[in-house]
Amino acid sequence: MSFIPLKLLLWPCILVLASLIILRRRELLSKCKEIVSGMRSPWGSRIQLNEGFARDVEAGLMSSNFDVISHNRGDQRKGLDDISKIKIQELMERDGLSFDQARLEYMRQNFQSNSIALDGTPLDPKAVTFGSR
Repeated sequence: MSFIPLKLLLWPCILVLASLIILRRRELLSKCKEIVSGMRSPWGSRIQLNEGFARDVEAGLMSSNFDVISHNRGDQRKGLDDISKIKIQELMERDGLSFDQARLEYMRQNFQSNSIALDGTPLDPKAVTFGSR
């Protein structure tokens, strides 16, 4: 019985791992950025978020497109809008959406309920807009 040298087994594993990293690099970089920015600011000090924003981050209401940490330092508000948070979390749980996808769906629903087209123009026939469509 012959044994396969360890070096021959190691190379396919390295190639598979490298391929996965290349294919998922944006997701991995985004996740790493969230973890690092959640721990320290660029100057090495702890980032101070008020309790409301800290709870929002802990609840998963943050992404690389909606960065609560770096855009709300020193913000005196009590966090994100409570009604919106509840509806977005419901969409995330019910439909299995990511935070960004749920936020987009929530905005689409808001637009529709307020008679606004997805491009932001009013659907009211009496509305006057300037410019071409």
